[in-house]
Amino acid sequence: MKSNRKKEKSWMKNHPMEGDDIITSFYDLLCKRDPKTMKPCRNVFVPDTVVYEHNFPHGWYTTDVKAREVMRRQGKDLDAATIEFGFSRDVAENFPIVATYLSIHEENLGNGVTETTTRVQVLNKEDIGAFVARKSKNNGILQRFVFPKGYHNNVIKVVWSPRIAIIQRRKNKYPIKDRKRAEIDPFAITVTYEGPEYLSEESGVSAHVAFEVKNICAEIIKHFFHTEHKYITRMVLYFKGDGKDRLWLLWCGSLRVAERIVPSNMPMNLAPRFGEPAREGALSEREMLRRVDKAYYVITRDGPFYETYIRGGDSHSNVSSGKRSFRGVDTRDSLFADGGELDSFYAKKVNEEENLPTELKDHLEDMKNVEEMVLETFRDIFYNAYSHFLSATDRPFDVVVPPNVVNVLSPASTSELMKFLKLGRKLIAEPLMQGENGIPSDAAAEGTEAAHASSGQMGPVAGEQPMVFAIPEKFYTPLSMLSNKAEEWIRAHFNERREEARKGHGGQAEGEQPPDGGSAERDERKTDSSNGRGLLFPT
Repeated sequence: MKSNRKKEKSWMKNHPMEGDDIITSFYDLLCKRDPKTMKPCRNVFVPDTVVYEHNFPHGWYTTDVKAREVMRRQGKDLDAATIEFGFSRDVAENFPIVATYLSIHEENLGNGVTETTTRVQVLNKEDIGAFVARKSKNNGILQRFVFPKGYHNNVIKVVWSPRIAIIQRRKNKYPIKDRKRAEIDPFAITVTYEGPEYLSEESGVSAHVAFEVKNICAEIIKHFFHTEHKYITRMVLYFKGDGKDRLWLLWCGSLRVAERIVPSNMPMNLAPRFGEPAREGALSEREMLRRVDKAYYVITRDGPFYETYIRGGDSHSNVSSGKRSFRGVDTRDSLFADGGELDSFYAKKVNEEENLPTELKDHLEDMKNVEEMVLETFRDIFYNAYSHFLSATDRPFDVVVPPNVVNVLSPASTSELMKFLKLGRKLIAEPLMQGENGIPSDAAAEGTEAAHASSGQMGPVAGEQPMVFAIPEKFYTPLSMLSNKAEEWIRAHFNERREEARKGHGGQAEGEQPPDGGSAERDERKTDSSNGRGLLFPT
């Protein structure tokens, strides 16, 4: 998720620390000594936090619990081996998550507008070493994970101003001690404010916790005035409580400063947005995957693989397909960059994209719309699956594939997709749209109605029924991963169908065949004699 901000501002900063997202200099403030007492900020606990700037660790901040002070480690303590050892020790054997990495990414969109994303990456024991050794790191913080009090990870957010403090808590929906899920998808069981809303929920804050949060804010305000001789007028802080009822300050998400009389004109961002990162570095570097994909294609000449991962868009990245174009020299040059030339067949196809007949372009556009309808239907199905398992973990979920989607994909292809997802067909003795005791099945009804609404005129053929499959109650593949795999399969399926449409309209020279890593049966398509275009439904 992203937030947009304009570069051309009508205001000036009253202090270098003013800003939004992750205020990394806030940790330096806590360590700065008060000229009167010669002590750092008291009664503030900060978990082990390493600030990275320009690919290097700038400082390692930790807490002396007995003295109740924040300290900064420098010099030899900032080498990779020491950081890896420090974050790997004293980790519970039954809980693999050790740290969280929050990084800031900015993209210039032109016209004085930047697109800023704060990405959140959760690291296991196996990941921390590779992360520390990675040469390329965006500016951000690596922070030790504080094991929360209770059964779910939760974070307290406070929006402080001189007259009022708004204190909220958000709790993750998954049990924090679910080791299996923690190993497979640590992001899903740890995120709160920094993750999608469906992974967490609002929770209450007790009176004594709110009182303690206000006291910590007061200590920070006083320390800032004594060291910087200015006033904090607004700030957003994130805290977490541990099993010993200690509050740990995680990070500062927004800060505004003013003189005694002159207020700050800088607009306040009360809701910074976060996103799961595109994998980078040694953990999963996009550039590395792109080169590996090209090397794999050179060896195997796998046509479908090329269509899915190289020509159709890199599925390993988070670049949307809408930003990709195959009409122009710039895109063509980037496609054949880095010395890995593709064979002449696909080079010719890229050049011929702009010369396709108008009739074929319209047909491919129609097919693209149907593809989006199918993708949207399956997104709705897996979203309903999320909701189902949040409230009923002891019952399987019925994956109801509506008739019009079955008609588009064909029953055989639908079964092949479900086999790919390792979901079994559900055998129903009673009428399909009936639930228990003759009551209509909500999942089936909602799935069919949603598909009808999204498909427009492409409704189901009379007399056809949806195909029903089941996600077992004990299914260890994360639903997000299941949804991504389904989307990859559907896109590859429609890529093959588009290629067939090009062949059928004479878009390929006679006798010329693309390289193919394996044979696959093709669905027969009806032909509309009135306009010469193939229909989107198999016979």
